Amino acid sequence: MDLSVPLRTGMPVYPGDPEVRITPALTADGDGANVLALALGSHSGTHLDAPFHVHDAFPALDALPPAQFNGPVELVDVRSAGPGGVITAEHLAGIRPAAPGDGRAGHPDRILLLHTGFASHWGSPEYLDHPWLHADAAQLIVDRGYRTVGLDALSVDRTAGQVFPAHHILAANGCVIVENLTGLEQIERAAAGGAGVEVFLFPLSIPDADGAPIRAMARLAGTAPLSRAEVQDAADRLVAAFASTDTERYFAAFSPSATFIFHPEPESLGSRSEYREVWETWVGSGWKVLDCRSSEQNIQMLGTTAIFTHRVATLVRTGPGPRTLASDERETIIFTRTETGDVVAVHEHLSAVPAAAEDS
Repeated sequence: MDLSVPLRTGMPVYPGDPEVRITPALTADGDGANVLALALGSHSGTHLDAPFHVHDAFPALDALPPAQFNGPVELVDVRSAGPGGVITAEHLAGIRPAAPGDGRAGHPDRILLLHTGFASHWGSPEYLDHPWLHADAAQLIVDRGYRTVGLDALSVDRTAGQVFPAHHILAANGCVIVENLTGLEQIERAAAGGAGVEVFLFPLSIPDADGAPIRAMARLAGTAPLSRAEVQDAADRLVAAFASTDTERYFAAFSPSATFIFHPEPESLGSRSEYREVWETWVGSGWKVLDCRSSEQNIQMLGTTAIFTHRVATLVRTGPGPRTLASDERETIIFTRTETGDVVAVHEHLSAVPAAAEDS
């Protein structure tokens, strides 16, 4: 997941900062190679502030441990602060402590990201009227052990102000600040699905620097195991869609690459599209589920995968006439959690229940 704004000539900068200019210095046609000339400030685009940014006695960029630029994300939705609003300690009251990951002071496990929603105003005058961090909120961040904090706004302090209390509180405690992030809704969606997210915020290597542009990236660090309730809910929805002959809901419950083994068919159906074609042929000929009852359910939990089995008794109308057909079958459905957090079926196996005398 890319969390960076691209560097472009004339892009927005903090009022008073150097403008960004990117021009060709050499060309492949004229010089044998393409080379750009870059003119920009150390806080252009998505960037990282070293503590030295606000005080000469604080550490410069090259004095910071690389561990501060990478780690799991603790994301807080502060969009309720609104334009020009204050992000208070109350907004951040629920953040977990950033416990040391390796037992060494100054190397917290988590990086705090604040989702203001203001990335949507990037490039417009409204971007200057962003939410800002109250001094008490900055102190709470420090007290919870965070040493890296970022947000999708121009600054942690009010842009119109002449003082920078949040910067000073954070910097005095060794925190780095990342500003002008974008795309934090990607992380929010992943977290809502139970996935952990790891973020990478590595700055350019500039000795004695007060900050530098970064390419902020994130990736899924792991997917939460399925819960029994999630699997039961997914199975109930799939069975209900089948019982109502709702093809859209039924196939939406499966992965696009799901496989199907269905005993009335002469061959296994290798894809959802093949199964859907058969299903819609049945429905088009007047096939309709009259009754569908699930019993003897069992769920086997396997981390991010689960196996759901049940006995399903189905009564169907097989055509336009009054003829009906009853079946008693065993069904196995394999569910998994996707990287976006959705629970989908990836395999369905439907077989006839053996006669009692043959059933071992």
